[in-house]
Amino acid sequence: MPEVRDPVHNFIVFDEAEKNLINSPAVQRLKYIKQLGLTYEVYPGATHSRFEHSLGTMELATQAFDTIVQKCGPALPAMLGWSGDLDRSRYRQLLRLGALLHDIGHPPFSHTAEELLPEGYDGHEAYTEALIRSEYIAPFLERFKLRFDLDEVVAVALGPEKRPQDDSSLQLLGEIVTGQLGVDRMDYLVRDALHTGATAGRFDYHRLLNTLTVIPHPVTGMPVLAIEAGGRHSAEGLILARYFMFLQVYFHRVRRIYDIHLVDFLAASDCLDKGRFPTQLENYLALVDDTVQAEISLAAADGGALGELASRLRNRAHFRVEFEIPPKAKAEDSEIIKKIGEEMRQRYGDLVRADESSKEVYTREGGELYVVDDDRNPHDLLQVSELIQTLKPMWIGRVYAHPDVRGDVKKSCREFVDQGGEAE
Repeated sequence: MPEVRDPVHNFIVFDEAEKNLINSPAVQRLKYIKQLGLTYEVYPGATHSRFEHSLGTMELATQAFDTIVQKCGPALPAMLGWSGDLDRSRYRQLLRLGALLHDIGHPPFSHTAEELLPEGYDGHEAYTEALIRSEYIAPFLERFKLRFDLDEVVAVALGPEKRPQDDSSLQLLGEIVTGQLGVDRMDYLVRDALHTGATAGRFDYHRLLNTLTVIPHPVTGMPVLAIEAGGRHSAEGLILARYFMFLQVYFHRVRRIYDIHLVDFLAASDCLDKGRFPTQLENYLALVDDTVQAEISLAAADGGALGELASRLRNRAHFRVEFEIPPKAKAEDSEIIKKIGEEMRQRYGDLVRADESSKEVYTREGGELYVVDDDRNPHDLLQVSELIQTLKPMWIGRVYAHPDVRGDVKKSCREFVDQGGEAE
């Protein structure tokens, strides 16, 4: 069995058919897409890729599946309508494929430039689905001994929030990959914590995996993921780790302005088609971080308006924060930042950028998350966890300014707020 050594999960093992898929150009491209975009400008170790995260997600998905199968015993096939070992093997393989391919559609620098996706594209998942159905991935899936419909692979890769399913098996597998306590989230948190050195992102994911189970939903009766009582604190640990990683890493003030500068550069450069990523998969796959970095280097050397945008990225000439509403503020302050941003742009033009960073700590959009007590009675985690109840939605508002106008922007922002948000 082929294997690779991984800094998080030690060894990741796969078979020959999976090896061929992993070696395909579309999957190998993920080696050249950084997991955290330009975060290495703040945390120098954050140079890890979507490729290793995809392998790690496949590994954790397999561990979760095997734990659930062993723990639930005959009850699981009965709930899901599996007829025997063949069904179990087939869904296990399907889960591994969906986990491996769940991020295959990411643009260069991952989430950073997703706002430049073509009109009608609902996130990078639109490219993920297109690639799975294309000649870049579909022929490799046909080489597996067990046959899979492409709709099934897409459903598992995108998960129930993007692709809700009537098929209880596909719904459950998608939840294992992309759910609130799914293996995608587990892997990126522990991996990002390792490479950034942000210890707040660490939690006991081994315990969490070992306490996963499946129960009938109390209302619908559909099989859903749940956690045994012994895993409750590990689940809380994941949610807390995510909370602090957003505040310390993903919403870091310098990281955010680099994201903004990168979007500005891409929108103005010839890397994209009229400021949008191409819809042609061949052209899209040709775009990786190195492609964009080469354009940034050339533009920075050439000067001009585009060179100015490139220099902000290449020479650390980024804008600085001159006004901030901190995380403790309520999200209603979003209107204040919008007003300040509009006013400052009128006064100082492109020398100012306003930014909002926001994230829900815990949401029921993907359904409730149940903790099962010793009598197998399910309880909504949000109801039983006083710790999670205390966490408020994350929101930070900032105004950034070019070095030439920093002092003026800081003064203008304060005056604007003191005057109740009214222009002079």
